[in-house]
Amino acid sequence: MGFGYSLITVNEIQNANPNLLGVKLGKVCLKNNIPVKDVAEFFGVTRMTVYNWFKGKVVVSGKHAERMLKLIDKLK
Repeated sequence: MGFGYSLITVNEIQNANPNLLGVKLGKVCLKNNIPVKDVAEFFGVTRMTVYNWFKGKVVVSGKHAERMLKLIDKLK
């Protein structure tokens, strides 16, 4: 289990659409034990926003999408 992630959250991330950018980031963060708090601070958003990205509930776009692609590539 990831850094501070509940089993419910881990399951939701793993069952979300793997083609979505936020879900890809969520899986990479789980793999690398990166806390949601750190991701939220990096992007300047709330932790709830990050959880929604990770679960595929919100589609990431614009400047966040560009930064997210770079971050995912770096953390793989």
